[in-house]
Amino acid sequence: MGYLMVLIVMVALPAALAWGICSGMRVLSPTSSRRRRVVVAAACAGFLPIIVPLLSVLDVEFPEGLIAIVAILFAGMLMALLVGLPVAIRTTRSDFPA
Repeated sequence: MGYLMVLIVMVALPAALAWGICSGMRVLSPTSSRRRRVVVAAACAGFLPIIVPLLSVLDVEFPEGLIAIVAILFAGMLMALLVGLPVAIRTTRSDFPA
């Protein structure tokens, strides 16, 4: 059951966030460029799911807390690059010109 939760939080949630943000930005902000939509969607998809774990390690002592914070931010960056970016690029592939 733990692997299923990791799969949902690390893959399905960022993919859904990237798709939703790209689609929403295309409609709500049609003057934004494709590159801007892809970057914003990938960044949000990578860093929104890690807010809760990040907030939970902020009150840990300095050396251990810093290591945990860096590890969580690294995991968010990996989610943004490996999951959010390809989904955002695929979502904006057939965009109307902005």
